[in-house]
Amino acid sequence: MTLGENKDIVLALMEEYAPNKLHNSDDDDIPVRLNLVYSTAYEEVAELKKILKTKVLKEITGQTSEGYTKYSLPTMYQLKKVIALDENNIEVEPDYKTVGKKDIYINNESDAQYIIEYYAYPTVITNETTDDFVLEVDQDAQMLLPYLVVNDLLKSDPSEDYTSFLQEYQRKREQFDSRREIPSIVAKDVGGVL
Repeated sequence: MTLGENKDIVLALMEEYAPNKLHNSDDDDIPVRLNLVYSTAYEEVAELKKILKTKVLKEITGQTSEGYTKYSLPTMYQLKKVIALDENNIEVEPDYKTVGKKDIYINNESDAQYIIEYYAYPTVITNETTDDFVLEVDQDAQMLLPYLVVNDLLKSDPSEDYTSFLQEYQRKREQFDSRREIPSIVAKDVGGVL
């Protein structure tokens, strides 16, 4: 979903959606504030269900040597996993050391492709962010955003009751499942004993 599509949901919830108007709203004040209100809400939702990304840090070179080579890590919440794959794409034991949040040192004797999985910070939404910006959070998290944004927009208007949107956001948040994987086990029958 794009930022613009999510904004349309916000305007519809506020009963301000006017598709034939500039910025899809009858109220000129709302579109002016909308991106900046999204900025904080988007960050909050991205903390609930972090954005999982991958990056290849090192390719197979066919050469080894002594020591470690320093690689820069992307800016991130946290490193989830370091994966090392040999030339046949078989996972091998990675040999690395992390230093702080910015650097990883990979052993030069390990001639494998190194891929990291990490939780990324969301792109900051600014006034200049266009409506075609694709939201980086998962779809279930995208659907929390409109309620939080409407709540924030209506707080400053004393004539509006924003609490129903806050309550709906809180209800949805309580039911929100931030897991990316559900644990499972495989049971093998070994001579009639599990």
